[in-house]
Amino acid sequence: MPIITSNHKDLFRTSTTEDKLTLLQLLLDAHELTLNLSLALLKIIHGELRSDQSHDRSLYKRYAETIESMRYHMLDTFQLMVAAWKSNRTISITPAEWFPDDKPNGQDG
Repeated sequence: MPIITSNHKDLFRTSTTEDKLTLLQLLLDAHELTLNLSLALLKIIHGELRSDQSHDRSLYKRYAETIESMRYHMLDTFQLMVAAWKSNRTISITPAEWFPDDKPNGQDG
């Protein structure tokens, strides 16, 4: 886990994939992770891991461990999330403003 500092400049840096994995794990541990939030975070994290193959292998391990932890601790939510992911319904059940780049063909923002 990253060290929390009192440096205010840290608040305005671009989050890394590791930061997003940490947030996902913190929300999971606090029992604050909802279906929509888990779908949103996992879609972003998955996309970043897929698009940039130069990531440290430890990030892939953390991703897998987090998924397994979700499966173990939140089985019902996990099953709904997997079903939504497989059926590609993430756009329809996730608020559109969370993914401004995911517009159906022919629609402009």
